[in-house]
Amino acid sequence: MCINNYINYLAKPLLTAKKVTTTSKGIVLSVPTLALLATFHIEVQLLIFLAALLLIDFGTGILVSFKIAKEKAKKEGKFATKQTTDHKFWTRLMFKVRFYYNVIESEKLRLSLLKMTMYMFAIIGAKTIQSMFKIKPFSFSFSEAQWTITIIVISICCVFEVHSIVMENVKKLGYDLIDKIFSVFRSYKEIKNEFKDE
Repeated sequence: MCINNYINYLAKPLLTAKKVTTTSKGIVLSVPTLALLATFHIEVQLLIFLAALLLIDFGTGILVSFKIAKEKAKKEGKFATKQTTDHKFWTRLMFKVRFYYNVIESEKLRLSLLKMTMYMFAIIGAKTIQSMFKIKPFSFSFSEAQWTITIIVISICCVFEVHSIVMENVKKLGYDLIDKIFSVFRSYKEIKNEFKDE
């Protein structure tokens, strides 16, 4: 794998941060995520939530890879289906297992490990700074929980993961959830305007 791919992957959180804070879709996605995170009270809960998001992101990322690889193989006539081959069911099944196994490349696993390592270093760094300078917990008006620098860093990682799941993976799988939410609001606005006109 080229070093440029790693550099691009390391720069991805900066691009995500820009999308999450400057676009309407990013704000619609990050505000409910932060509202949910504000209900958590301790770092362990946030870490468990982040681990769950990482697993979901990894799973949906694999599904996206499967979909792209399957579409490409079908175009090239290399994907065995009942219509394209005379092979028996078990032969086709073995082909599919091998095909999907090859899709899960070590490159994708390395990138997932790189992301987890980046998050881990960010969280450990925040915890170290908090301990070194003895920074006390503080609170926000929207949350009763006590916040720390570590909790804020974990929350940022969670927002990035939600963005990756919803805006990248789920969208590539064919479900644009944010567009659907916007279309519901547009429909509501149109109906409301019709009632006002009457």
